[in-house]
Amino acid sequence: MKNLLFIVVLTLFFTSCEKDEVDINNPDVQKFVQQIKDGTYNHYEKGQNREDLWLQMPNFTKSNIQSLIDFSKDTSHITNFPLNPVSSRKPFPADREYLILGECLLWTVEGIRNDFRYGSLDPYLIDTALNENERFQGLKGTEILIIKDVYNDWWNSLKGKDWKNTNPLENTSYIWF
Repeated sequence: MKNLLFIVVLTLFFTSCEKDEVDINNPDVQKFVQQIKDGTYNHYEKGQNREDLWLQMPNFTKSNIQSLIDFSKDTSHITNFPLNPVSSRKPFPADREYLILGECLLWTVEGIRNDFRYGSLDPYLIDTALNENERFQGLKGTEILIIKDVYNDWWNSLKGKDWKNTNPLENTSYIWF
């Protein structure tokens, strides 16, 4: 009887300690954002010897766009995010060693819109209205919030229409790098 009780308690313990993983094929945006912020998101593309290569982007779809836009108000600084595996550049703007979570989430929306999973080679925006030296330094959190509103207006006006072929940034000086 003691052994049976011990096994039941042990099973419950290990079951309750199971990690709350993001389902890469049916992702929950809130869970994904929390794991990115906590540094616990760990879905890696694996190499031939099962070594971790790069973080995989979950298979976000049209149904995730509003949540991604809503969470993009978070301008926390992060260092890890699923990056475009074809980019060989440093993923941060010049003079910055971090990414901005909200900017990365909008980049993810752009990846859904363009059907490439990634918004561009790197997950940050540049302002083409600035001179060459300033434009590659990246945006500030307040500017990300402005872009969030641009994406929100785009989505709310087009979600039932031709949203894929309309660039949200078309009438701005911002582009994805």
